[in-house]
Amino acid sequence: MKVLLITANPKRKGALATLTSEATRGLTDSGIEVEEIRLADCDIGYCNFCFKCVRDPESAIGPCSQNDDMRWILEKAKAADGFVMATQLSSGHANARFKTFVERATYTAGRDSTVLFVKGFPRSRFTDKRRYAITLATAGGMPSWLRVFCNTATKQMVELSHLAFNARVVGKLYAGMIRSGMRKRDPLRAYQLGQKLASQLNAK
Repeated sequence: MKVLLITANPKRKGALATLTSEATRGLTDSGIEVEEIRLADCDIGYCNFCFKCVRDPESAIGPCSQNDDMRWILEKAKAADGFVMATQLSSGHANARFKTFVERATYTAGRDSTVLFVKGFPRSRFTDKRRYAITLATAGGMPSWLRVFCNTATKQMVELSHLAFNARVVGKLYAGMIRSGMRKRDPLRAYQLGQKLASQLNAK
């Protein structure tokens, strides 16, 4: 079993890096292989909305007019059994790197479909197996107990996992108000989420 850790973190240290490290430790302690992809280190251009991917609903991975790192990332995503999605919050949303990744993946890992007469609803091309995911989000000033008002980022990670990567999210962590110091329980919760994801994968 292999999990792909996709992190939009531009920093190699700090709160989000601590949480992804602990989630990774929870997975590897349970016998799961983890590969980290740092979006900050990748060449991923903005979506041009050319609709080349939308016009080809049959390919296993939708074609793109841009020749950058998205191709090999999507190939690894299709091969993966699970995901750890991670981003900082920016005004309640996932950071710009992660949102760019979402835009590029929506119709290359997903395909265009119609739901309740609404055209353009994405559904995953990755139908070969059920995958599982967890999400990790950090916020500088918004405390965890107010996350319901400021946590679009987690929703964006869940939607990407489900609609593009055919992954059911089995756990979410929001670590808030990290400017005042991360709570001691948050790294433990990240580790436990890693173990929970591993348990789901090993059961499969």
